[in-house]
Amino acid sequence: MERRLSPLRDAFRSIATAAAVWVIVGVPVAAVIAAFNVFLFVITSFPEMAATAPVLGAVQGLWLYLAGRPSESEYGGVLRLSSISGGLLGLLGFPPVFSRSNIVADRLTVAVFLVAAICGGIAAGCASGRIVAVPVRGRRSTLSRSVAFGCLLVLPLAALDYHFYWPAAADRLPVPRVSHQDVTNLSAGNALGSAWAGCYQYLGELSRGSGVIGKEGGQLKVGQTNGALKVENGGASTMTGSVDRNGRFFFGAESVTGQDTLRVLWEGTFHESSLDFKRRVTVLRGTEILNTTQLTGTAPRISCSP
Repeated sequence: MERRLSPLRDAFRSIATAAAVWVIVGVPVAAVIAAFNVFLFVITSFPEMAATAPVLGAVQGLWLYLAGRPSESEYGGVLRLSSISGGLLGLLGFPPVFSRSNIVADRLTVAVFLVAAICGGIAAGCASGRIVAVPVRGRRSTLSRSVAFGCLLVLPLAALDYHFYWPAAADRLPVPRVSHQDVTNLSAGNALGSAWAGCYQYLGELSRGSGVIGKEGGQLKVGQTNGALKVENGGASTMTGSVDRNGRFFFGAESVTGQDTLRVLWEGTFHESSLDFKRRVTVLRGTEILNTTQLTGTAPRISCSP
């Protein structure tokens, strides 16, 4: 009976030890590195870091236990595996923490947080490799075993990250800028007729990566001639664009108001009585980009007022 319980006890010890090490080592390292950029974010995100770290540590502890180490290697192979797996798991820990933050991040901030997450994972992974009791599996190389168990454990974790946390994390990332080429010389699509012509009342929510938070609405008047679009948005410049047979569209325009240049690009899909859209607006003063905002939402079709 004791022999049967021993492997289970060893596996539990590996998982529990690695989880504790990730909290004790990984979180402080990630926090210290990130603190050089945004101290307030670190303070407010520390609970999310502390909640995510045990899960990552438990996954690594199970990974190390299942992969094992060759009998001829005491630490070398284990430490390499621990460093690589720790950095990978640290990267997977970024979306759950970042998605629950209230920060509006620029590109430098995102880069710092990514580096902090990876370095924290590597530090915790190396510490786990030295502390966690990894059973000897024999003379065969553990490389293939490590890859197999790594895929078995990391892929479901990555899928959960993508499904539950990535949309919210992506909403906090900097919005891609609209270039001059994006809104000029827009060619027509392959749609036929004028099925999507009409007026639409839109309402969308600004992404946190825009630097502002809130909602915005208005009215679009869409004119369609086969695959070519002409769209009016209140008193703004008339926008031109394209639509294909599946209803996928894009249209935009560039205008100058005083010292500022405004580039507007809409993308989305027409449905029978509505459209889904993503609108990006880049504002420039001379050659300096002031801001880029992103609005995402839906627009039901309405009757066009005279």
